[in-house]
This record gives sequence, C-alpha cells and structure tokens, in this order.
Amino acid sequence: MLVICDFSYYEYKYFVANERLGYISTLLESFAGDSDPFPSGCVDSIYYDTVDARCYYECLNGDSVKRKFRIRGYGDNVYQQLHQKEKLLSGVGKFKTALQPRRLVGEQPPPWDSLCPARPDDASFHKIKSLGSQYGTLLPAVRVRYQRQRYRLFDFRLTLDTNIEVFGYGDGITTALGYEVLPYHVLEVKTRGNRPKLPFMGLVKLPQISFSKFYLGLTALRF
Repeated sequence: MLVICDFSYYEYKYFVANERLGYISTLLESFAGDSDPFPSGCVDSIYYDTVDARCYYECLNGDSVKRKFRIRGYGDNVYQQLHQKEKLLSGVGKFKTALQPRRLVGEQPPPWDSLCPARPDDASFHKIKSLGSQYGTLLPAVRVRYQRQRYRLFDFRLTLDTNIEVFGYGDGITTALGYEVLPYHVLEVKTRGNRPKLPFMGLVKLPQISFSKFYLGLTALRF
C-alpha cells in the first residue's frame, strides 16, 4: 500500500491496569510535572470508517500501513480539527487541519461529506478528503473520549489517557453495544528516536500494546 504522509514521529503505546494507575501518574508527575503548556484536559474524537470496516481490519490484520480518519474536539461537543493518521509499523505520519466548527446534533456526529475547511484553499484538508474518497463512503464508526495528562521530556511527548469512554453509531460499523468504558488506561510515548530510552520506562515496566484506541474501542463495542 502506498505511503502518503511524511514521517512525523515514532509512537509506542503501553497498557496501564487500574491498580497501577496511581503509581504511574505519581511517577510522571515526579519526572515531568508541569512540563507541558497544556498539562491536562479532555480529548474527544469521532472516527470514520467504511461499512465493511476497512480501517478497523487494517489494525486487526496487522497491515503494514494503517490509516484512520477522525475529527477532534476538546470536551465541549464542538469539533474543530480534521486528522488523517497513517502508521507504518511504529512510525507515524499525519495530516492535520482546522475545520469550520461542527457540533453534535443530539448525539449524532456530522456526516463525513458535510465537513468543511476553515480556509477554502487548505491543501491538507483536500489531501485528507481525497484519500478518504479512495476508501469509499466513510461513516461515523466510534467516538472515543478520555482525560489526557501531557508531559514532555527532552524530545519525548508522554500522554496518560484515562477514563476512556467509547460510543458506537448505528449508521456506521455494526456494534453489539452502544457505550462502554475501557477497563484500563493507555500511556503513549511519541519521539523522533526509534525507541524510547527513558529512565521512567525502566521503572514502570508496562506491557506494550500495538493497537490504537480506535481499534480497542470498536472491539469492546463489537464483542
């Protein structure tokens, strides 16, 4: 599969069990408290996929290139960013652009075809829409909302995502459940280096996972 996005960073994800959350949070604050200009807040994303769940199965099957299409807001039910994320093994590339703000109508997300760029000549918006059209009709698949704590160490960006809520949509991928809270949390490490080499990681000894919250959330709703 053709790689579209330029490389941005390497991304590594780690599973954080409930019983370890307090310890991990305390260590992060000790090592890097107040290191990010936006230390905490809500992250709220709606992911789009095809009726046959092409993006989901790229994750499930371990395809060499995995793509996700999403809009993002920050806790007020308004979505002002459009992202297309592409992952090749642990390397990540991303197109990101501003949208004309869209608000949920009841609990219903905006249709993919109704999204408009904040600036009509925005090249990134048109690249994302063009790539989306190659996948076919994109429908709302899952909403993922969580609390995020942010930290920075050297060129590392660390985020601890807790209280991960997922919502399904009837007009997208069929799910058995409409709502679920994941019974664990996720630590993410982003870096330009190809492996995270931090004293912090040696202390926490967390199990690494390869799946995104998009995939984990849809799996929790489907089965």
